Amino acid sequence: MKIKSWHMGLIVLVFIFGGIGGTMAFNLWNAEGGGDSKVPVKFKEGEFAGEYNPADIRGSYSFGHISELWEIPLAELGTAFGLGAIENLAEFKVKNLHEAYANLEADAEIGTDSVRVFVALYTGLPYMLSGGDYLPQPAVEILKAKVTLTEEQRTFLDSHSVDISSIEIIDPATSAEECDCEHEELKIKGSTTFRELLDWGLSEEEIEAVIGGELPATGMTIRDFVAEKGLDFGPIKEALQAKVDALGSG
Repeated sequence: MKIKSWHMGLIVLVFIFGGIGGTMAFNLWNAEGGGDSKVPVKFKEGEFAGEYNPADIRGSYSFGHISELWEIPLAELGTAFGLGAIENLAEFKVKNLHEAYANLEADAEIGTDSVRVFVALYTGLPYMLSGGDYLPQPAVEILKAKVTLTEEQRTFLDSHSVDISSIEIIDPATSAEECDCEHEELKIKGSTTFRELLDWGLSEEEIEAVIGGELPATGMTIRDFVAEKGLDFGPIKEALQAKVDALGSG
């Protein structure tokens, strides 16, 4: 039996759209992001359903990316984190904050978690504040001036503010050659923390696959973790280093 050309066209359309419809029905079709790691997860339920979740901000995100996703002026992000000297702020990576503020006193640390806190409070999105999360003083001032904060949030900011006035941020090179060097310098030591691994770009799942369990407190050093678990530091270090090195070749 011969099939007329218009019948054939109709059959093809049915297969195409029927296939898409079926995959959508079973949540197999992802029109947004296409699996791109630069697309953060969204809140699925409640008042903020459909909004990007600040908790999914990663060290590999640039400030330009964050500005676009959460609609925060790029210049304001730069002021908040003391990045006025950065020529190409849009390309500055969140993970670079950890190195920029590596010499802070006491236990204060400014890095990826700091950006998550700032974005969440700035936008009014839900985020679980942690005692280990600190913000530069300019970021605190911006939030107090522009955002309606709860008394609890204000108290948190007052006790988690860091004076960065004496710290000079050096503009990192952004060439491909520099990027290769950057990855070469990401060497795991006993003093390396799990937070650093996350800031470098490793996912929680990758780390957990190596350590054989849930990610501990991110401020814990790898050496302290293996000692606590009775593990051998060498193999853990080598396995994690292999994953870090793979970031530079990806």
